[in-house]
Amino acid sequence: MSIPSCKSTSSTIMTSPRSQKSLVSIKSVRSIGSMKDNPFASSYAAVCEKYKTRPVPYVKVNVKANSVEVYGDRMKGEEWQAAMEALSTDVSTHHVRIKNKRYVENLAVGFDTLSSVMAAPKNVPAMSTLYVATLIASSIHELLINSRALVYLELESVRLDERSVDVLVSGVEANSTLQHLSLAYSRIGDAACLALCQVLRDKPNIQSVDLSGCGLTAAVSSSPVRGLVDVVKKQQIKRHEECWAHSLRYRVADPGAMRGLRRLTLNDNEALGDAGVAELFESLKDDYYVKAVDLQNCGLTDRGAGLAACALAVNDTLVVLDVRDNERVSSSALAAVMARLCENNAGNPETKRWTWTKSVREKRDRTATCGSSISILV
Repeated sequence: MSIPSCKSTSSTIMTSPRSQKSLVSIKSVRSIGSMKDNPFASSYAAVCEKYKTRPVPYVKVNVKANSVEVYGDRMKGEEWQAAMEALSTDVSTHHVRIKNKRYVENLAVGFDTLSSVMAAPKNVPAMSTLYVATLIASSIHELLINSRALVYLELESVRLDERSVDVLVSGVEANSTLQHLSLAYSRIGDAACLALCQVLRDKPNIQSVDLSGCGLTAAVSSSPVRGLVDVVKKQQIKRHEECWAHSLRYRVADPGAMRGLRRLTLNDNEALGDAGVAELFESLKDDYYVKAVDLQNCGLTDRGAGLAACALAVNDTLVVLDVRDNERVSSSALAAVMARLCENNAGNPETKRWTWTKSVREKRDRTATCGSSISILV
């Protein structure tokens, strides 16, 4: 089984094999030449030549996996411009990931043009500026609209302003091939999450959404979890209709073949608390399509863990319901949840398919010495 041992609930689980594959950096004209059949590599080389700059090692291409990764912490404004222009015209890459290792608390809104970013002081990295946020959003928007190959999109620790989020969401709405969307640690907030949920309700192509560390709260007026519950409920109705149609046509319906949201990751949203997830747990009692929900470090207490156990008592199809790393959940309450999961997953053929995310506590401990945050008020 892929779930943690019922006796030891703090162990980390499997990581995706995708993350273990080696990446080929675009470092020079020579290295690009060896990947001349890769459309993005060719486009990126052409754009760099157009702007009289050179490809940087922070833009990485995995030819075998057909992926592009951009690590933006050390990239300059003009380097961002070249990389994002190449990405905006790409129509063949399956997996795009843009990641900043340093966390940006506030965007440097006073730097909204390339010239202002190039003249910015050293304590204002390009990735923390409004110019780069706008550049990323517009580039990804074009990518989503034009590409029929994109399956994975990850924007990790990419700080976006409200307008940039709107541009990004409109791109998600226009795309029909995207299956996995991550905005982890981009801190989009409640309002942007609700806007995204309104789109996700009618996007059955998207199977997993990661909103870890997005600053979500339990606010009644703009509850992001309520928006996510609406996604689950609306898609549930559509899936029931599809199952009914399949049963009439083929006499048998396979719920596993129905499209729609299967995994929801909300780790590191400490302000959610029990009140923020109560409605989600209630909705999961009637849903047999969502297979994994991640709620590490979400401010849960024993009451929240009890609600999780109650949901599992009714819904025995959930493979992962992760409430680890919540400081106010006692070991006994956590053990009760894990015991129920062990019982539900006994003999379940889908168990191996749905792996558990890494422990957020262990990830924080590992990155504490190498990561940092940037707080800029401009």
